Amino acid sequence: MTPGPAAHGAPAGRPQLTGYLLRRAYARAADCAQACLGDDTRLRDVAHLALLEERGAMSQRQLADLTHVNPTVMVKLVDNLEERGWVARERNPDDRRSYALRLTELGTKALATLRHELDDAERILAQPLTSREKARLRHQLRALLDGEAWMAIVSLAHHNGFLIAQAHRLVREWATEALAPLGVGPRDFGVLSTLGRDQPCSQNHLAEVLGVSPPAALSFVDELEQTGLVRRERNAADRRFYDLTLTAVGESRLAEALEAAASIQARVVERLGPDGDAELKRLLTKVVAW
Repeated sequence: MTPGPAAHGAPAGRPQLTGYLLRRAYARAADCAQACLGDDTRLRDVAHLALLEERGAMSQRQLADLTHVNPTVMVKLVDNLEERGWVARERNPDDRRSYALRLTELGTKALATLRHELDDAERILAQPLTSREKARLRHQLRALLDGEAWMAIVSLAHHNGFLIAQAHRLVREWATEALAPLGVGPRDFGVLSTLGRDQPCSQNHLAEVLGVSPPAALSFVDELEQTGLVRRERNAADRRFYDLTLTAVGESRLAEALEAAASIQARVVERLGPDGDAELKRLLTKVVAW
């Protein structure tokens, strides 16, 4: 099973934001990876195994710090890898009070298979790009990620899907930081900006634009309605449906969020330059639209 062309490209109104295109490209990359890796393995599992192979045994905390994973979440991820026999916990020789994670022989064999599967996912993801475009996409993503610890994973640094995932994570972190004073997050910004452009609109339309399921869109709207940013009213032409609009407070919050988004975009351009950012957006658009 391989993902086909994306059902929806970048809607008008937000494609100028590199972070938006990275989110859509990340969703596409994740679909491709999942189709090839199977339901019980994630891209981050491959990354963790590859880090242990390349750097040797390290503590759970070191692995969490390198990969920007919450320590609590990392416990669950490592437990899963240990249950599968891919990693082993051993006393840290430098600190007997702690444990070091080591890649097992079974884990080494599994990693070799997973790399082949990830190569298949990469071929699917990059289908719409020429060889030169693939190289240019890698170049711009690496420039955006310059200095990031994730780049230390040599065996994955040539995978555009992996680089897209890490670039998405980085820009999302910037967005979370910039939007926090407004009491909203990146997901909320997606809802508010879509409604700001398309209101009044239906929940299904919102889900389609955001690339999520209708139930997921419903939960987003419920939260924003409770905080007084979104209004839900019966559609005058068909009482079975609801129209979604921004409240006055929602309109004001969106204006502030758009200023924050502009500052995030400026950080991207600062790293890549205007031409580099334009090239990255053009290539991501091709990946998303496929």
